[in-house]
Amino acid sequence: MRSRGWADLHAWELDRSAGAPPFFRQVYTQVRTAILSGALGLGTKLPSTRAMATQLGLARASVVAAYEQLLAEGYAEPRAGSGTYVASDFTEFAKPGHGRRGGRSGRPLPDLAGPGTTFERAPMKYGHLPFNTGRTLVDARTNENWRRLTHRAVRSLGVDDLGYTDPCGLIELRRQIAEYLRAARAVRCEPEQVVVTAGTQQAIDIAVRVILTPGDTVWVEDPGYPLTHEQLRLSGLLPLPVPVDEQGIIVESGARSGPNARAVFVTPSHQFPTGVPLSMGRRLDLLAWARESGAYIVEDDYTSEFRYSGPPLASLQGLDEDARVIYVGTLNKALFPGLRLATP
Repeated sequence: MRSRGWADLHAWELDRSAGAPPFFRQVYTQVRTAILSGALGLGTKLPSTRAMATQLGLARASVVAAYEQLLAEGYAEPRAGSGTYVASDFTEFAKPGHGRRGGRSGRPLPDLAGPGTTFERAPMKYGHLPFNTGRTLVDARTNENWRRLTHRAVRSLGVDDLGYTDPCGLIELRRQIAEYLRAARAVRCEPEQVVVTAGTQQAIDIAVRVILTPGDTVWVEDPGYPLTHEQLRLSGLLPLPVPVDEQGIIVESGARSGPNARAVFVTPSHQFPTGVPLSMGRRLDLLAWARESGAYIVEDDYTSEFRYSGPPLASLQGLDEDARVIYVGTLNKALFPGLRLATP
């Protein structure tokens, strides 16, 4: 069967309604579809841009833009002194029926590439309802301060600020974070030990990849933070719920039910969701267990800056003499969650 010529292609109308795609995109799409379907055979000469524009009632610039896109993507080729032709070097793609549904069997996705329907996603809450988490007070003064500081930072940007930087984060930022953590949270750290991440969950993910192996048992608080529990489970780990009382996680219970656990994930300064702090006795017990068993403690220090009475409690990491604690902090309560900064 011979391929149809250009005259057979125009039983169609341009969509001139409001909100329709630009004319150049419509022309490009129509010609591209005709080429891929085989309606326009390889080597077929396309009409001149002027003739095409006249036939469709368009400005010539729209057709020129469409042809330029076709040429750039290899669907068409110019021939000096002759005009524009359908390219002749992609036979496979120009076969009739190419691209139709069912025309090619796709390789099934592996199980790990699935949508993860059981993943516990962070709740999205809007408005000013009571108990609405993850929201920061925004008033006129706050807006003005943030605008002023942002403009000052933008004016000081240099060449290095817009290029590739240290994947751990800018050393200036890490230096400021380290100084703050030493002063406010009694964390023992140097700037070189700070890694800036896009939130607590990424920080925990990095820790899991570095210190654990799929199949390892890990302690989690019961009740605890659902996102962390699900992330551990989906990483191939075996979360072991350890009960919490008025003093925090019960270390003795965890040691009895999971003596071979390789890590524990805790919120010692402000347990989620009960709000109780981990008592000093439990802190020392937990550090002793980690030291003796060779396990790690991942300390999620969220909302540690806020207390109803008295100064904030020092971090668990500050008591650690054996480098068994990985400290995870976030700025989402001191500033706002949209900043997406955390520090493991």
